[in-house]
Amino acid sequence: QIVDVVDDMRGRMVGVFEWGVTKDLSLEAGVEARFKDNIGSVDRIHTFVGATYDIGKHLKIGGEYILINMYDNEIRAWESRRHRANINVEGEVKVGDFEFSLRERVQTTFRTDSVNRYEKPNPEAILRSRFVASYKIPFSRWSPYLLFELHNTLNAPKAVANYKREPLMTENYIARYRGGVGAKYRIDRNNRLDFYYYIDFDRSYNIDYKGNKGDIKGYKLERELRHIFGISYKFKL
Repeated sequence: QIVDVVDDMRGRMVGVFEWGVTKDLSLEAGVEARFKDNIGSVDRIHTFVGATYDIGKHLKIGGEYILINMYDNEIRAWESRRHRANINVEGEVKVGDFEFSLRERVQTTFRTDSVNRYEKPNPEAILRSRFVASYKIPFSRWSPYLLFELHNTLNAPKAVANYKREPLMTENYIARYRGGVGAKYRIDRNNRLDFYYYIDFDRSYNIDYKGNKGDIKGYKLERELRHIFGISYKFKL
């Protein structure tokens, strides 16, 4: 069964502080607020810290920790927290005023609520592959860019007839297609802005089992289209 969820318009506001410890090592910390329901209600707050190290001229590695606080608009209260860890490897090359980059990210999210691991993985692991092409406009502070990203599940559970009798198996798939456009603006040496628009096509399998006997009760593919508008501010020391 295929279920198309109502399309949604979402918003993001991000504030980041970056500190160049050495020529090759930089640290950053920040907060991101996300909004949903046509930007009419709070979705979640991300608080994060991270580090990036340049291995060479064209390659860098990094890691991040993110604390995710989900908001429940029905009961008007913050839900259980989630903890996320990212490991990144990114290559980039410049050709004239153009820059091309490819980043591979392993994203692992740990839930703090109780879930059936045959229905939802905990932790959830995703491979995110992102390609960005940007252009530095000569004699300008603007750098427009194009973006494309895929999210591939790494441990999505596979539906079984009875989870109490059958072993846990995985069935991985592309969970998100993302396209985007944006533009970065360099205010001065320390301050930068980033304006962007993403369009996400999300797909996930909703598996439901009977709690007492373990028989499968429901199995459906849910699809959602999201329009995301965002603005990010960075102070770079």
